[in-house]
Amino acid sequence: MSKVEAAYLILREYDREMTYKEIIDIAIKRGLIVTKGKTPDQTLRVDIMNENKRRQSQGKELRFNNTKPKFVSLY
Repeated sequence: MSKVEAAYLILREYDREMTYKEIIDIAIKRGLIVTKGKTPDQTLRVDIMNENKRRQSQGKELRFNNTKPKFVSLY
């Protein structure tokens, strides 16, 4: 499962804004993702930003809302 898909599932379950680090920690504990990187939370942030840009350019609804620095929620 990708980090972005794991984030979507976790945010949908918790139904609140969360930090990227919180999401990554939960995803790793649940075995949803495996990572060897030093900053997987930053990778997730960039991946979500890229998804938002891609979906926006395709005229699709955005799934993620970057609410404030280091926080994300679902639309």
